[in-house]
Amino acid sequence: MKKTVVVIDDKPLILRSIVQTVDWHGLNCTVVGQAADGIEGKRVIHEQQPDILITDIKIPGLSGLDLAEYMHRTFPLSKTILITGYQDFDFAKRAVRLGVYDIIVKPVRNDELQRVIGLAVGELESARTEQSLRESRDEAYSRLAERHRHSLPSLRSQFVSGLIAGSVPPDDALAETAAGLGLAWQRCAVLIVRSKRTTGAAQGAASLRISPGLYGELAAMAREAAARREFEVVDSYRHDDLVLACLFPKPLTPRELKMKLQSFCHDVIELIRRRHGLMIVIAASPVCRRLQELHGAHAEASALMDASFFGAEGSVLFPEPAEPAGESGRFSIIRDLEQFNRMLEQAPGEEMIGHLEPFLEHIRAYSDGNIRVAKGLLADVCLAAARYYYRATGDEFGFDKSMSEVLEDVYRLQDMREASDYLAAFIKTVKAKLEGGDKEYSLVVKRAVDYINGHFADNVSLTAVADHFGLSPSYLSRLLRTETGINFVDLVAKARIEAAKRLLRDPRHKVNEVGELVGYKEYAYFYQVFKKLEGVSPKAYKNRSKES
Repeated sequence: MKKTVVVIDDKPLILRSIVQTVDWHGLNCTVVGQAADGIEGKRVIHEQQPDILITDIKIPGLSGLDLAEYMHRTFPLSKTILITGYQDFDFAKRAVRLGVYDIIVKPVRNDELQRVIGLAVGELESARTEQSLRESRDEAYSRLAERHRHSLPSLRSQFVSGLIAGSVPPDDALAETAAGLGLAWQRCAVLIVRSKRTTGAAQGAASLRISPGLYGELAAMAREAAARREFEVVDSYRHDDLVLACLFPKPLTPRELKMKLQSFCHDVIELIRRRHGLMIVIAASPVCRRLQELHGAHAEASALMDASFFGAEGSVLFPEPAEPAGESGRFSIIRDLEQFNRMLEQAPGEEMIGHLEPFLEHIRAYSDGNIRVAKGLLADVCLAAARYYYRATGDEFGFDKSMSEVLEDVYRLQDMREASDYLAAFIKTVKAKLEGGDKEYSLVVKRAVDYINGHFADNVSLTAVADHFGLSPSYLSRLLRTETGINFVDLVAKARIEAAKRLLRDPRHKVNEVGELVGYKEYAYFYQVFKKLEGVSPKAYKNRSKES
């Protein structure tokens, strides 16, 4: 596409010489306007919007510098070439600040002018090409983001449906997938939504299933109602019921949680009644802390819904509050501690972690609000794990911290959630050391590797990890290479591909989704890295997993 040019000079001979003698065709340009003064020149510029302006500095009306400033402000991608005499050269200093492309000193030599115009055309072409590429790239990113946004509800639903069905991945894979889907929670609960008939003629009270055609609309209503109460719902369709996993991003008291859920349930019931004439009953599970517990929560909500057959009244069914632990609970804590000690010696690490949450619930019930009692029992658990390690190895100093430091950590814990995380990490450490799975890295490298394993799905960089630990990137890079034998980029790739393998083994995940879930924005790059590390393509790996 030809570049457009406007020429302005108050000397007719110079103006005519520029317009008629320059090889505009060879420069891929065309002159679209000319003027003999600044005021007329500004009008021509406004009308023609040229790519290139050639003007003398000293012209009547408005100066060439004024026109250059107007061009720079109005058409920032344009190029301005100024013509000046030697005596006007001081004025040219101002031209630098106005974004002038070049200055030609009189007398104007045709070859010099042609050279400068050619350079300006070249830069304009490069700038336009770069802008076009940038716009194409932005448009592609926008389409990808929009596609991901549309697919996110479906991906979330598939993920939560699997958890409710009892298909629970390992903790690290679950955390990675949940983070990739943008799920955040401190507490969660399951609601079962089912339609019902009112008592009528010969039919009596009976239930009606929600038709699949209404499922999407009812789920959208539920999402809107939850958003107004500052929590999120993920919907699924199970055994002909609408099932809602409610995720609360902030820790709330049991009373606050129940009030939010009750208000939400009544809102949904009224919306469905008004819009579709359906009578709805909703059964709620007890509140839980971990997504791994959604399977059990759904079972409890389902049992509550089934129990309504025997005469439970009302449209919203909540579980009865648990009985106080009482004296039997106080005596049972001793048995729980003994059972925990036996499991330390007999059960593998993952099984231990699975039993940790119910055990902590017993500690919570036994403590009955007394923080000192709870922390004393937590400290006893840590001591039991350390004693077991000592009996097995005879090594009293096999941990990164002394026992006094571990006990201090326990007494600094802020809540039971933090206690759960701390004990899980401590028990994993003990089991890993005894099972030979603990590599002897320095503390800095251990923490850096843990950070990478926890954040690989993000746009994690060496600089970000180094900043997180207050180190220089070059120092951390050398440290990682020395102790692990591979560089930072390969550590991230290894973490991502291990997670990708877990996701590929899950039939719910499509091959072209997995790369994005583990942090690769482009499938081609994911394919390249996966094949390099595993020797097969992601699709071949998934097919092989199906066969085995």
